[in-house]
Amino acid sequence: MPEPNGGFFCGVAHGKICVVGGTNWEGGKKNWLKAVRAYDPMTRTWTKLKDLENPVAYGAVLRDGDVFAYVGGSDGKQAVKTLASIEEKMSPVHLPGLPASVVSIAGGSVGNRHIIAGGTDDALNVAGVQRATHAIEFVAGSWKVGKLADYPGKPFSTAASAVVGDELLIFGGMNYVEATQQVVNTTEAYAFSPEKNVWRRLKPLVIARRGMCAVALDEGLVYLAGGYAEEFTTDAFIYDAKTDSYRPAKSLPYAAMVSLVKHDGFVYCLGGEDKKQSRTDKFFRIPLAELK
Repeated sequence: MPEPNGGFFCGVAHGKICVVGGTNWEGGKKNWLKAVRAYDPMTRTWTKLKDLENPVAYGAVLRDGDVFAYVGGSDGKQAVKTLASIEEKMSPVHLPGLPASVVSIAGGSVGNRHIIAGGTDDALNVAGVQRATHAIEFVAGSWKVGKLADYPGKPFSTAASAVVGDELLIFGGMNYVEATQQVVNTTEAYAFSPEKNVWRRLKPLVIARRGMCAVALDEGLVYLAGGYAEEFTTDAFIYDAKTDSYRPAKSLPYAAMVSLVKHDGFVYCLGGEDKKQSRTDKFFRIPLAELK
C-alpha cells in the first residue's frame, strides 16, 4: 500500500479497490488520514483520488461494487454521524438520528436497508460499548434512521460482520467487564434479519477474538481471519451458514487486524494493525477458489 494504514474503510468501486481514511503511527504519534486511494488490479498501481475534508477511521463499510458506501467512525476528535460514498456526486449525508456509538461498529447492507450494530462513541472509550441496532434507509426522498431490536449478546465493538442472504452476521468482538474494568474478547456470534427484526444465535467462535475481518465468499461461506486474541494472529476459519459450523482455513500472510475485500475471483488482504502503536502497508491477494 502507499503508506502503512489501519482502521480504514475498504471496498470495491467501479472495478478498483478503494481505501478511505484510516490511521497510522509515526514517532509515537497517531496520525488520522484523509486520503482516498484506489488500486487498479489490471495495472497493479495505486492512485490517489482526493483528500477528504476531515480524516475518518473505524466505521463500517455498508456496500461496495457500483456504489461504495460507508458510515460512522471517528475523525480523531469525535464520532462522525455521516453516511458517505467515494462518488463525487454524493456528498456526505449528516444523519442526526444516528446514535453516538458509531465508532468500531458492525454493519452491512441487506437489500436497500443499511444495518449497523454495537460500537462505542470513541475508540478509546472501551466502557461505552453498546447493543443498539439501527437501520438507515432512503425513504420518500430523504435518509431515515430507525431503531431495531438490540443485539442480544453483551454490548460489543470491533466485531467482524458480513451479509449472507437476507441476514447480517456478526462474529466475536470485545466486551467490557465493569466489575474488573477490563476488556475481554468474546466468542459470541449472531445473525440478524432486518425483515423480521429478529436476532438468532449462531454457533460460537472456536476462539474468543476481536478485530477479525469477515468476507462472504459466496451465499453460504464466510472467511474469518486475523484479529487479536492473546496476540495478533494469522489464524483463519470458514463459517458455513448452511450447517452453522466452522472449519480451519488458509491463514493470513501476516498477523494483524486486516481488511479483506473480494473482487474478480480474488480475496485481497490489506494493511491493518500488526502490533500496538503500529500499522502495516502489506498487501496480498489469493484466488478465491483456494479459500473455498
